[in-house]
Amino acid sequence: MRTHSIVGAAFIAASWAGPADAQFNAYYKGKVREGGKDVPATAQFSLEPGRVAVVMRSTTTRRMLFVESDHVLRLVDDTRGTYLELPKLSEGAAGVSAQLAEMQRQLDRLPPEQRAMAQQMMQGAMGAMQQPADQYVWSTDKRTISGYEATRVDVMQGGVKRAEYWGTPSADFRMSDAQRATMLAMQDYLRTSMISASPAGGGASRAFQWDTSVDGYPVLTRCFTGDEMTLELELQAADRKPLSADLFTIPSSYRKQEIPTGGH
Repeated sequence: MRTHSIVGAAFIAASWAGPADAQFNAYYKGKVREGGKDVPATAQFSLEPGRVAVVMRSTTTRRMLFVESDHVLRLVDDTRGTYLELPKLSEGAAGVSAQLAEMQRQLDRLPPEQRAMAQQMMQGAMGAMQQPADQYVWSTDKRTISGYEATRVDVMQGGVKRAEYWGTPSADFRMSDAQRATMLAMQDYLRTSMISASPAGGGASRAFQWDTSVDGYPVLTRCFTGDEMTLELELQAADRKPLSADLFTIPSSYRKQEIPTGGH
C-alpha cells in the first residue's frame, strides 16, 4: 500500500524518465452516470511543458486548463458559456486561516443572494479538505486493455473504494522531465485549492489519478460512489501531435464566474 498526494479532479503525469516528444495527447471513450442513468462520454488529455488541457464531453462539454505561466487553473463550461479561475492558495494553517478571513470579509460585501451561494461553495470546499488522503492499493490482477498489458490499482479513501485504474508501463506513454514538472505544478494548484475541481460531475474529479511513484499510465479508469460506478473511460488512441490552440481558447462571450478567493 502506498499513500501519496493526489490530483483532486484530474490528471497527473507518471514519473518515467527518458526522452519523449514535447507534446502528448490521449483520447478516451466510455460512460458517465448523469441523472440516474449512464450516458456516453469521451475525454481528452493533452500535455506539453507548461500547459495541460483536459476535456470531458457527455451531455455537457467542460475543460480544465492549466497554463503554468498564468498562475491559475481554469475550469471552463463550454455548454453554459462560463469559466472559473482558481488561484493557488497558501499552504499551512496560518496561510489558510488568513485567506479564510479574507474570504469572509469579501462575503460580507456581497449581496444576500450571492453571499448565500458563495457560503455554500465554501462549506463544500471545506468538507472536501477534511477528507482522508487517498491510498493506492496494488492488486495482482492483470489483463490486456486497448492492446496493453495493465495492472489494476484500487484508489481507497478512509477504507472505501472511490476509484480504480488499470495502468500500463508501456514506453508508448513515457513522459519527459519537463512534462512531468508541469503536471506536478498543476497538482500543486489542485492540492492547495479549496474548491473541488470536477470537470463532469463528482466522479470526474478522480478520473486518471494514479500512483506517480510507479510506472503505469491509465488505459482504463473508473470512479465510484458507494457501489455505483459513476464514470468509466477506456483509452482509444494516443499521439504526439502539437496541441491545438483551441484547447486553451476561452471565447470573449463567456462569462467569468466570481467567487471569494483570498486576496485575488
